[in-house]
Amino acid sequence: MRTAYLIFISAIIISSVTADKGKSYAKEKVCGELRTIGAKNFRVILTAIYSQKFPNGTLEEVRCVADEMLKLAEECCQDDASPDCYDKGATEISEKSCGKDSPFPKHPDIDKCCSAQGHERKLCLATLRYSSHELPSLLEPTPEEICTQYTQDPSAYSIRYVYEIARRHWNIPAGFVVNTTQNHVRMAENCCNPNVSKPCFFKERYQQRSSTTFLRFLSHVCNNQVNLKSYQTGLTAFFGSLLRVPFEDASTISKHFQSGLAKCCLQPQSQCVIEEFTSFQKVLCKESILGTMSKEFQRCCSQAPQDTLTCVDNLKREPPKSLNMTQVSSAQLCEKDQPDITDRYLFQIGVKHASVSLPVLTTIQDQIKSTVAACCSAPDDSTTCLKEKRRLSWRRQRRCWPRRTPCARNTLSSSCLPSKHWSSRKSRGRGPRVEARRGWSCLLPAVPSTRLHSCAKS
Repeated sequence: MRTAYLIFISAIIISSVTADKGKSYAKEKVCGELRTIGAKNFRVILTAIYSQKFPNGTLEEVRCVADEMLKLAEECCQDDASPDCYDKGATEISEKSCGKDSPFPKHPDIDKCCSAQGHERKLCLATLRYSSHELPSLLEPTPEEICTQYTQDPSAYSIRYVYEIARRHWNIPAGFVVNTTQNHVRMAENCCNPNVSKPCFFKERYQQRSSTTFLRFLSHVCNNQVNLKSYQTGLTAFFGSLLRVPFEDASTISKHFQSGLAKCCLQPQSQCVIEEFTSFQKVLCKESILGTMSKEFQRCCSQAPQDTLTCVDNLKREPPKSLNMTQVSSAQLCEKDQPDITDRYLFQIGVKHASVSLPVLTTIQDQIKSTVAACCSAPDDSTTCLKEKRRLSWRRQRRCWPRRTPCARNTLSSSCLPSKHWSSRKSRGRGPRVEARRGWSCLLPAVPSTRLHSCAKS
């Protein structure tokens, strides 16, 4: 399915409160795609978008809002539809969303939207989105389970799969979710045949390993982008230790990567991520860097942009034996003539501790930054203040973080949430597990696992 098919459907509502030119454009765009891909595929796209938008909603609730949006598109794309069709339809949907017995997914902020009126309410409802959530990780069904469910109702199976995948990858472009669903359904179609050999599923999954790895990588870096306050600070240290470059170069590279995530993670079109990562590969693998790197790194740079990032992410890194940089002491942190002195100090810390996971490093750096800001603005002697705050020093903090869990891997795709999300339970059998220690847990994956076929119970 073309990435252009992925329309941000809330634009239907947003455009209804803008100029007539905007309304006409939205109608032409939506109607053109609806005619091209048909109602069935259009419903899959809507399911993906609204599963991401409301990850805690049930499948029935997501289906309901997706059906309403499809119905609105079909009605307003008729040749004899009135010019204000979208405007009236969006108003009816917003009123239904605010009803006491609304069948649509619930959101913590919906009351705030419903207290508004008219265009303001529609805009508020269109931009609602969960900022974080905690869901059971999804265990891939066995071949027997896949075939049993798929052969019973291929269409229903496809909708449920896109729902389950989308709500667990709420922070990436919906295009990747739809592509993953298509690959999975194609695998079921090819392999659920009595005449097909048993290794069919293994072969299909092996062929999809690159896209599966990238989906996981993208989900985790986008999760960090959304949830980590000082993500760029941690990225600067990460790229500094990976590429052995000074603060200035590492800062430029991290800004490029972080700005691409900020631009694309919550967009529905997958093309945005592809273009940004292609651009970033040129920065990461430019000749001035490539010539000084290992053969493994050079091999990564010879691959496609998406594979380059996942390949580099798995390279083993060690702290540099000698730091070729001007050392910053804590006594210098309050010098006003060096505005970036704190960032340089945090960079220095991060490069020295290359084995610490990026989310953990970023969080500690953020705490240190807050402490420095408080001490440097205090009326008393700042040096004394910093010494009194030694309980927030790096070595004391380092003991509090997990060392042997996936969280502790210092890779771009390490992804953790703070203590309010943690769970110490572990899944058994083939499923992935969660390990928590002192308020941190890994999102590889989140909380106890559940099989796809068992998710039918809302």
